[in-house]
Amino acid sequence: MKKYIYLTFLVFILFFIASPFKNLKAQTLGERLTGRILIDVERNGEAWYVYPKDNKRYYLGRPHNAFSIMRELGLGIFERDFAKIDSSKEEGEEYLGDINLAKRLAGQIILQVERNGEAWYINPLTYKKHYLGRPDDAFRIMRELGLGISRKNLAYVHKNTLDESINQYSSYDFKKVVNYNNQDYFLDVIEINLDNPNLKIITDTANSQNCTGRCQAKELLDYFENDKVFAAINGSYFDTSAEKLNYYFFPVYNSKLKIFINDNQLKYPTTGPIMAFDKNNEFHYFKDSRDFVSVENFETTYGVELQAAIGNKPRLIENGQNLLIDWEVDDKQRDVKATRNAIAYKKDDFGGKGFVYLIVARSATVSDLAEILKIMEMDYAINLDGGYSAALFYHDEYMYGPGRNIPNVIMFAEK
Repeated sequence: MKKYIYLTFLVFILFFIASPFKNLKAQTLGERLTGRILIDVERNGEAWYVYPKDNKRYYLGRPHNAFSIMRELGLGIFERDFAKIDSSKEEGEEYLGDINLAKRLAGQIILQVERNGEAWYINPLTYKKHYLGRPDDAFRIMRELGLGISRKNLAYVHKNTLDESINQYSSYDFKKVVNYNNQDYFLDVIEINLDNPNLKIITDTANSQNCTGRCQAKELLDYFENDKVFAAINGSYFDTSAEKLNYYFFPVYNSKLKIFINDNQLKYPTTGPIMAFDKNNEFHYFKDSRDFVSVENFETTYGVELQAAIGNKPRLIENGQNLLIDWEVDDKQRDVKATRNAIAYKKDDFGGKGFVYLIVARSATVSDLAEILKIMEMDYAINLDGGYSAALFYHDEYMYGPGRNIPNVIMFAEK
């Protein structure tokens, strides 16, 4: 049995490597894989079914759970139509049934409503039907017909759930609504409890040293070194011009290399605020980068190692107040309704370390974003890049984006 599982696993990997969808993004991958069974080959071989009606993936879990989902999503079919669909017994032979009907039902789970409700799966590649039988049989067939997929490509295919929580220390809220100035704003919000004893916070950069132009950039998920990262968002503003492509002015701490990229900007009054986290996951805010001074000064002052830090402008919330400064906002930030991102912090009224929020606001100005965060009672918040750079990840799924490649990120992982 172990040998069979191992060989099946290798087949899935080979299938994935040869697959044509390696670079497709979230907008199209669910459509391309509609009706398929996907097997996560990079981790535990978890199986997902991409339901043709919504192109979202449903977790198949254990045999009993998988069988229940299959039946819940099943489509009733009359016997006269059922008989027109070819069976799976002779895969190599010419199709003997009604090929047009089979194509319309490709990827669907059909139920024989005029008999005992037996469930069948229509393979979207061969258009043949496969009897699912009992839970164990259905689970085995689904896995045998599954397509191996990487963690990155699986993240492009949205789950059927709207809100999620991995454990008591984090959650995702889909399209949380905040009303400001008689307008509803729709948000994607990830909440992370800093009291999580296994939490690790990482700020990372594509470049390993200061760069003034034609700098490196990567997709958000390409920053992940392993599968321990459960939440992430894009970082600071950066240049998109050909001459200074991916250059960013703001200081960002590279947690892996333990160096501050653009540390030479810390000394200027125009650099703006710094958000930092020490090794104990305690939050620190510096309204002026000059107050941070340096990594050495931080660690000497607080007696603890720096874990992560990022700067960006404009400042949004300080001590619960909207402190957005007019002259720090350009016309586009002030007037254009677009995707706006932020990282925010809220104190814990019960004495804990507090909460971090990763936020994507739809169709908002930066001024709107500041007011939204004030209404949400955030204590501190800074603006992040948005628009085509916006990318938000939680629990193995892109909740927003990804857009273009980005030069730095903020990630949260389980140790």
